[in-house]
Amino acid sequence: MSKKYDVIVVGAGVAGLSAAALIAKSGLRTVCIEKDAQAGGRLQSFDMEGGWRVDIGLHMTELGDASSCAEVAKSLGKEIEWAKFSETVEIFREGRWYTLQELITLASEEIEQIKNVMRTVAGMTDEDIQSNDHRCWEDWLKENVPSVVARELFSVNGMIMTTVPDPAEMSAGEILYIARDNLRKKRNFLTAAYPKGGMLGIINPIKDAFLEAGGDLILGTTVDSVLFEGNKVKGVAVQRKSLSPYPSWFYMPDRAIIEAPVVVLAIPLWNLDDVLDLNPYTSLLPEWWIKRYEELKFETTGLIGYTIALKEPVYDRANFLSALCLENTGLPFQAFVPSAFDPDVAPPGKSLMQTDCVVEVDQIFDRFELERLLSLMWKDIQEMFPGIDAKVEWKFPYKCIGCDGLARKPGQVGAFKPDVVAPAVEGLFFAGDTYRGRGLAMNSAALSGKICADEVLKRHGK
Repeated sequence: MSKKYDVIVVGAGVAGLSAAALIAKSGLRTVCIEKDAQAGGRLQSFDMEGGWRVDIGLHMTELGDASSCAEVAKSLGKEIEWAKFSETVEIFREGRWYTLQELITLASEEIEQIKNVMRTVAGMTDEDIQSNDHRCWEDWLKENVPSVVARELFSVNGMIMTTVPDPAEMSAGEILYIARDNLRKKRNFLTAAYPKGGMLGIINPIKDAFLEAGGDLILGTTVDSVLFEGNKVKGVAVQRKSLSPYPSWFYMPDRAIIEAPVVVLAIPLWNLDDVLDLNPYTSLLPEWWIKRYEELKFETTGLIGYTIALKEPVYDRANFLSALCLENTGLPFQAFVPSAFDPDVAPPGKSLMQTDCVVEVDQIFDRFELERLLSLMWKDIQEMFPGIDAKVEWKFPYKCIGCDGLARKPGQVGAFKPDVVAPAVEGLFFAGDTYRGRGLAMNSAALSGKICADEVLKRHGK
């Protein structure tokens, strides 16, 4: 703990590891500190008894080998091994599953209209997209997509891209950015892939690059606070076990200090007050920045769902599954079968399924509402996958707050997100999907990590 560094990165998720690895590769002495027992943040995978490997929640990687995650890995001399790309999106509608192609065929009169929309999006400039950052997707669709059926298709894709239930609350700018990226790189409105071995297939190559560049990774350690000398970063204090015999309600940990003139906080916006003084009367950060932080810190999205292990598949195609509104919960739905992409994540002949419903965060905090929705969600799953109960080997529910970082709502994307450089404080930076950086979920985080690393290195003349 007495070792001095050039840069301290707090958080070993995809944003923190990307920033740390890129900075360490430049030759700066870098340490990455993570509170969990393994790196990954919201992209961790776990091996379970019986040969199952499960990820935290429901993750696929938009663009796969053309993603920001893949680009960061390549810039570090690493390759992410991909299992498969999703062949299509299937949508549950009126009691059955339809592929996107089938729905487009049903809307045969609108095919040329859909193609025209895709051509328009593919040709958009950055300025065109930025001009829509404050607008909602519903309004954009009403202006540009006359067909109700086509608007439904684009609304489902918008929900998948933003994890926001209502098109009236989805940012048009962020959806247009993601769609343009996909159309130009993969010639599809939305494309996704699954890494071999689960989400650690993304995390491990970036982590390995960081360690090979001489970086130090400290796991299972909580950062207590960022330390300053005047308006300059001095380092961080980390918690360590105290000799105190007191029970938990009296106990306070001791602190150890790690010094560095640069600290990157690769933690979500809503956790900043755990390590920073954000009292507007005493904080080093400007009052306007703290006001913006207060406006955004509860602006996130939530998921509830089931991880389901099956004795045999109830669905075995390598597709992403979705529905805009389920019959029983009334919520948007997403699912896919990781074992259909990578058979090694389940025992031979068996199937692993990940499902979720998009919810408001306050529904997760209400325990009784949460239980009610999970019960109704299982009824929906039974209807979508008849006979599933007889095939379940085990299942467990999960909940996630902040699944995709800052909610992709109008006025909360692009330049409306907090910058990676802290104002008025020398040496303080941010990285992650709640800060500057575009893209779907982990790609937003990886890109933010790269943007942050570039800013840190610029200040070191690298």
